[in-house]
Amino acid sequence: MTWPFENDTSAIIKKLASAQLKKERLKKIFTIIAISLATFLMASVLLLVSGIITVNQNGGNNITGSYHALISSIEKEQYQKLSDDVRVDLCGFTASIGSVKSGNDRLNISYSNNDALTLNGLSVSEGKMPEKDNEILIEQEYLIRQKINAKIGDTILLPDPNNGEEKSFIITGYLKTGAKGTDRSLYAAMVSEEYFLEMDGWNNFSPAVMLRVNLDAKTNSEDVKNLISEIAADAGCKATPSYNEAYLNLSQPSVLMVMAAVAGLVVIVIAGILVIYNIFYISIINSIKEYGQFRTIGMTAKQIQRLVLREGTLLMLPAIPIGLIAGIVVAYILIPHGFELWNVLWICPIVVALTYATVRLSIKKPAKIAATVSPIEASRYEQNNQPKCKHRQHKLTPGSLAVNQALRYKKKNILTVASLVLTGVLLLGLSSVLSSINAKDMSLSGFARGQFILRISNQELMENPLEILQQSSPFTEEVEKELSQLSGVQRIMNDQHLPVSYDLQAMESDAEIVGFEKADMTLLQSCILNGEISDYEQMATENQMVIGRPNDFEKYFGIRPEVGSSVPLKIFDGEHTKNLEFEIVAVLDESKIGNNGDKIDMLLLPVDSMQKIAHSNLTYQYVICVEDSFEQQAENEIDQIVSDNPRLSIDSLSAAIAQNENFLQGTQLALAIAIVLIGCFSVMNLLNTILTGIIVRRKEFSLMRSVGMSQKQLSVMVHKEGLIVVGIGLVLSVIIGGGIGYVLCSFLKNNLMNYLNYQFPFGITILYCAIVILCSVLITTGALKQQSKLSMMEALR
Repeated sequence: MTWPFENDTSAIIKKLASAQLKKERLKKIFTIIAISLATFLMASVLLLVSGIITVNQNGGNNITGSYHALISSIEKEQYQKLSDDVRVDLCGFTASIGSVKSGNDRLNISYSNNDALTLNGLSVSEGKMPEKDNEILIEQEYLIRQKINAKIGDTILLPDPNNGEEKSFIITGYLKTGAKGTDRSLYAAMVSEEYFLEMDGWNNFSPAVMLRVNLDAKTNSEDVKNLISEIAADAGCKATPSYNEAYLNLSQPSVLMVMAAVAGLVVIVIAGILVIYNIFYISIINSIKEYGQFRTIGMTAKQIQRLVLREGTLLMLPAIPIGLIAGIVVAYILIPHGFELWNVLWICPIVVALTYATVRLSIKKPAKIAATVSPIEASRYEQNNQPKCKHRQHKLTPGSLAVNQALRYKKKNILTVASLVLTGVLLLGLSSVLSSINAKDMSLSGFARGQFILRISNQELMENPLEILQQSSPFTEEVEKELSQLSGVQRIMNDQHLPVSYDLQAMESDAEIVGFEKADMTLLQSCILNGEISDYEQMATENQMVIGRPNDFEKYFGIRPEVGSSVPLKIFDGEHTKNLEFEIVAVLDESKIGNNGDKIDMLLLPVDSMQKIAHSNLTYQYVICVEDSFEQQAENEIDQIVSDNPRLSIDSLSAAIAQNENFLQGTQLALAIAIVLIGCFSVMNLLNTILTGIIVRRKEFSLMRSVGMSQKQLSVMVHKEGLIVVGIGLVLSVIIGGGIGYVLCSFLKNNLMNYLNYQFPFGITILYCAIVILCSVLITTGALKQQSKLSMMEALR
């Protein structure tokens, strides 16, 4: 602010700042690049995180589906009420018509409305939805697989799912699903509402509804569940809603993701401050005599400070738009479905404010240095004056001169070292974690008992309650016999689940009791938190229960489990139900479960007790262990069993390893890109330090040459100066980064990733050191080559 009695010098300061930047082109280029890079990284981080959240909230995830809950066994009047409810955003109606088999492939035929497609992550890639009773929407991959030469508008013959007779259908479009690959055996097709009604679908099939509710006022997961329960009750639905926990969790911004974004912003701001501060600090120290001259002709300390701050503002004007545009473009390319104008509108001002604050913080101290030096001090200013000491005679060599110069300019060298250490710590700390994760060890946490898990398919579980599936279980005696004849089979474990509900008036199950055998007693006893597990036969006789996951128990029942208390449950045994009470004899400590998560669940009961209670086939999955040498052959044989029984699906260790390897490779690539971008700050700091050091010391170098120093000795001295700074930075990076990596790995192993085994990232460390040293040598060589073009007299002038 300019007071009425003061002269308005803003125009003069603006001209001086512009002239100063025109003169110092190197400073201008470096600063604009640094500010642009910082702005780009900030914008990218915020836009990518907001884009991921938007994709999850808008249902862009075709793996989990984008519905909050599914209600099965729906009636026509109930569906109408749900559709008309203003609290419901999307109401997806779906009914399984049946399936037809051709060779090893199976085509599941259903009726779904447009909302159901959206909520399941499906779409019409070409054409339109079927409307008449003889129209069908089908996967194009199925037609290709079956070698059916038909396009949209053509007629195909398909067996009727109900009576097996061939029926003509006109293809109206192609269905796009998330499933890909040549090893598929399950495909999908959809018929029209008219076909569904003609088949008296309300009475002959089991329709279900998927709901996504409006979240204007309901954002908490529990609030969403309560709202859905109210909606279902108001519509008269008898079935208990089945909640899509995965989507409910994804709909809320992840605390871990938000913390990672905040940590990323902090790192970017710190890196930006180090670089910009160093650029301005070196520039001001080298031009300190000019600022003294400004003071001599009448400029006040405040005006000097405003001059430096004005330079920073002028450099921000072109840099911030460049960074914002680059960040927006990258975010749109990476997550186009999550790109929204609203996100851009609120993120851009935040990024501009953060960048402005970063630049102001960076140049505040250099501006203060320029403003506080008096004209007399400026005329004889020598940065980093060395303390007076006794002169000792010693031989001058390029190495000793390099050490003296590094100590002489120690402040700017410290800033360069700090920038290198920041990059090195990030690189080595995160690389330590990644190098300590083995894809096989990571996968074994889900396959601790065997290489294969043969289970009921997700599609079957989504469309039907477990008790209905157990009535006509896909785990037949024939399947069991085929499994026993697998190549190299060692053991087959039968995991049994008993469907139950805490609601004694429920029409279908919404929870399961997991069975354990006598051989599992040692495992359970090692995980006990409260209570005692002593005799298996007594537990089986008296229906005594173990609570394997007390936190889940509290969420489901609304109370903490206590040893000695009873739990009333409704048992679903096929078409029959009964109410029973179970005594809690022990509660397990979840932190001790380790890799046995597939064996231990919320409610645990002896298998013998379960078989006395229910008469259905309680098999939920088979865990199959084979000899390692027969693993591939056994997998091929199991795939054949699954192709003959499409209601089953297989999870294999080899597939999990391949998936985890792809995940780790993608993570390593993302880490490499992030580190390279952060590393640009370090390289710029190094580049600025070396170049400005050589440029402003031209006269000094010429004086050294004039007293007998050769060009080769000068080159060795300057190279050693750079290598001393780089060496200190790299040593500190390895020590601090390696230490942080070890601590981080130990924490993750004890709390989250028990499969993690610490490995120091030697390859990454060597590569990082080689790149930094090479940059130092190349930069110094290039600057000296340019310097050598000047004659000794030209440099002295």
